[in-house]
Amino acid sequence: MNKTKVNLGRGWAILKKSNKLIGVKIKPGAKTLPASLKESQVVYQHLAGFKIYRVGRTYKQVEAVLNKVRKHRNVLLGTHVYFKESSDKPIVPNGMIFVAFSGESKTKDQRAIIKKLKLKQERKVGPNKVVLQVTKDSGNPLKVCQALLASGAVAEAIPDFDVPITFYDSFEPQNDLFPLQWYLENNGAAPGEPRGKIIKGAGLKVAKAWKRLGNKGSDKVRIAIFDIGFDRTHPSYKAKIVADHVIWQQGSSSHGTSCAGLAIASDQGSGIVGVAPNAELVLVEGPTFSWFELETAFKFCMDNDVDIISCSWGQQDFPSGHDPMHDQVLRDITTKGRKGKGCVVLFAAGNEDSERVNIMGKLPNVICVAGSTSGDGHWIYSNRGEELSVTAPGGNWPLITSRAAWADEYWVDGKSRGEAGLYKHFEGTSAATPLVAGVCGLILSANPDLSAAEVKDVLQQTADKIGTKDEYNNGHSIRFGYGRVNAEAAVTEALRLKDPSTVLPDINAGSGNGLYHFEVDPMPSSGWGIQTGALREYGNVLKMVDKLQKLFGKRVLIHISELNGQPNYKVILGPFSTKTKAKDFQKKVQNAGMESFLKNLKTVQ
Repeated sequence: MNKTKVNLGRGWAILKKSNKLIGVKIKPGAKTLPASLKESQVVYQHLAGFKIYRVGRTYKQVEAVLNKVRKHRNVLLGTHVYFKESSDKPIVPNGMIFVAFSGESKTKDQRAIIKKLKLKQERKVGPNKVVLQVTKDSGNPLKVCQALLASGAVAEAIPDFDVPITFYDSFEPQNDLFPLQWYLENNGAAPGEPRGKIIKGAGLKVAKAWKRLGNKGSDKVRIAIFDIGFDRTHPSYKAKIVADHVIWQQGSSSHGTSCAGLAIASDQGSGIVGVAPNAELVLVEGPTFSWFELETAFKFCMDNDVDIISCSWGQQDFPSGHDPMHDQVLRDITTKGRKGKGCVVLFAAGNEDSERVNIMGKLPNVICVAGSTSGDGHWIYSNRGEELSVTAPGGNWPLITSRAAWADEYWVDGKSRGEAGLYKHFEGTSAATPLVAGVCGLILSANPDLSAAEVKDVLQQTADKIGTKDEYNNGHSIRFGYGRVNAEAAVTEALRLKDPSTVLPDINAGSGNGLYHFEVDPMPSSGWGIQTGALREYGNVLKMVDKLQKLFGKRVLIHISELNGQPNYKVILGPFSTKTKAKDFQKKVQNAGMESFLKNLKTVQ
């Protein structure tokens, strides 16, 4: 029989066997393929761990090739490929099955069914709920699901499966570069770019967030880009890669390279700069719909101390949704990662111009990211829905990011920017998502104790409401979520949550002339400071305070005394609770080329 009825998770579907495709797992290191398989026949490099080959035009041809292939010495497994009725997306089960036994079934009966069907119990996931794995003696996973349900002791049997993933970049064709990165700090124009396309304020206010932090983020934050097509030698980030996990690869894509550049491209040298350029980079290559493979990838992230996982891909073809194991896998990573604080996980909303988001964006605790424009409006292709968390720049005037060495160059106006061959234009919710991942990196740099849920709350609560006021219901819009991300406001809130008593400097102050904002806060004479100057002119004091706050983001103390009948202003960074802490911070001051010395504040008179 070529058709099977199966529960794919929150909905039943009729699956039919493909009359053209088969899936094959080859033994590692094998040098020869079965004669009936050729690399030119590969249509998908990886679905559920199988390469998918086009081998026939009829069911009979497919069956004959599959039977032959399964007998070859270098073949581990061969499988049929399936399609839902009225869909062109192939479905490949991977042999893992989520099973919920009925409440009336007894443990001994459950064990007997597992043994009879020659299944292996992978683990228990809840009361009367287990994950089972087929063995080579079990047979087809879909038929096993039918047999489990027919036993009378099973309420649900849902096979894990994989389907092709959509990457949410633009529709083709559609440090010296920092002034052109309108999406980081938008002043209403970018040198040489089209006038009227870029509207003042439509960016993420990232430069202001850096000022608020006093740096460009922490090197203790790790961001994983879970994608495909990484150029591991790209100068934007090659020195920042600390861990690398490959599920599957596809050399023709450049998608992951572009996403990584937007999130964390280094600020050392030429080219673009990422939102969180001090963060470390973890690469996870080979997106997948399979909950089993997602779980494996997320475990790698947890084992490698990842804080944030950015996913610019998804699946729109299953409106009925995901299954209970998808829910559990996402709950686990977002609550158990980061030693119990939860990894921050982001998914792109998708570019289908649809009234529903990519179903990966509907998973528990995910930050679902939509796309806005350089004019601070809704990017036309960005999906809409109640599940949207926030919006970030995704296009209209495209973003500039890193380009893989092997990729076709793409500039919407044909005008190259930066070093030849290293950069390109990029659009879509694929672009918006790593930008927000970078902002999450700045938030955790400001306050590393925040949980994943708190990071999501900070993003949503501090976002700027764009579009029209009447489209927001209880603060939420189906086009913009809770608004366009404001990195400065998010970092400020993260700092406030860390210490509500902290007085934050006014980062918008000028230097020398102009209007300044001051907080008068008398300090006790205790602890240690780093003295950077003793000045006579009050205007120079203003300039020095402004410079120190911009460079280091630390409180600046002013000691006022009189010397030879003239006012004397000592400018001191601090206070620090111990001499050792002051001495450690002094290294940053010295690295910035500034003269300084330690000052015991008890001696300041």
